[in-house]
Amino acid sequence: MKTELRKMFDAAEVENRGLTDRQIAAVINSIPAEERMARTEILAAINGPNGSNSPETRNAIAETLKCMEMRAADAREDRAMLDREAEVRSLAAKAGGLLSPSAPKGDDDSWRSLLPSLNEYRALISEGVPGDGGYTVPDQISGKYIDALKANSTFLRGLPSSSIIPFTSDTLSVPQLVSSTGADYVAEGQAIPAGQMVWGEVKFTAKKIGEIQWASTEVLEDSALDLRRIIADNLLRDASLKFDSDAFTGSGANPIKGVVSQGVTTTLGTGKVTVTYDDLADAVARIEATNGRPSVVWASTDMAAALRKEKANGSGIYQGGQPTDSPATTAWGLPILVSAFLAPKTVVVADASRIVVGVRRTAQVKVSEDARFDSDQVGFKLTMRMAGVSLAEPASVQIVKAAAS
Repeated sequence: MKTELRKMFDAAEVENRGLTDRQIAAVINSIPAEERMARTEILAAINGPNGSNSPETRNAIAETLKCMEMRAADAREDRAMLDREAEVRSLAAKAGGLLSPSAPKGDDDSWRSLLPSLNEYRALISEGVPGDGGYTVPDQISGKYIDALKANSTFLRGLPSSSIIPFTSDTLSVPQLVSSTGADYVAEGQAIPAGQMVWGEVKFTAKKIGEIQWASTEVLEDSALDLRRIIADNLLRDASLKFDSDAFTGSGANPIKGVVSQGVTTTLGTGKVTVTYDDLADAVARIEATNGRPSVVWASTDMAAALRKEKANGSGIYQGGQPTDSPATTAWGLPILVSAFLAPKTVVVADASRIVVGVRRTAQVKVSEDARFDSDQVGFKLTMRMAGVSLAEPASVQIVKAAAS
């Protein structure tokens, strides 16, 4: 091939075309096997009717050589990128478990979603799509985050899945039927009266709950415990406690307004210093009176204890079972969930299907080894965005408060 090109141009012609002998040789040496067709085309042009000395042939050969040189440069760049990728994989393989989070047995899928893999660590400084340096949890595992959050949240544990609504904007609008009237008896042949429905809506703005925990690389390497899982558990627990605080008792001054501020409150008369099973029965009846379906009881710590210790009149028999049995966990068939965030002497009976909670972003645990690179610390960050708590109607949540004395 070199010989054929030498015959094509003398030194002056090559110089005039801007191609030196060294450039020609370099281009030819870099031509891969797939460029054989281009060589054939060059030789065909040389041996064609116009010969190698015609301007058309020289121009065609020069353009072909330029294209071949560009393709060769691209091939070299691709090879360099593959070499770098192989080097990164080799380093990751040597690092092994020191950089990758370990997952507990029997729960691999769930905790793989909570703790990112090695490749994801490098993209945690900014949050967005992976191409912009962020790590986004795939949609198909969002349910696991909600399940994990519900397991840690006393409030969410009392709600059906249909009451937890994901939304995709900065605000959540919950339509509410304020009133409905107009139904009446109709005589044969008479016009049916027109009813009237009054609709309203409640809008909530997504509020972010977040926390960061730091751990030194040495602690993560040397600890006999699965610290990555422990830290993630603790972050999730802290976030759920923060949400529970407002979901139960948040008022207008809190980011999230709670059910106690929205439901109907009944305060027991003087001398009734504890809430009894009879009081719960009354609350259940008040919900059923509005066609509701009571489904959960939330109790403050002292009232949950009082219900368990309540005894039948005239006997020493506990209403909730013998002390040697498991503690009573139901009242009138409804689960009793205990929360320290309810004020003392407070019990809430609710139709949980009439409560709505908006979830803008489920709980996410992310790990960064770069934020404190100079001190060799690993950061564990949890964030989630929740909207407010909404009731379809106040009567669906009955708050019973015992008398102060």
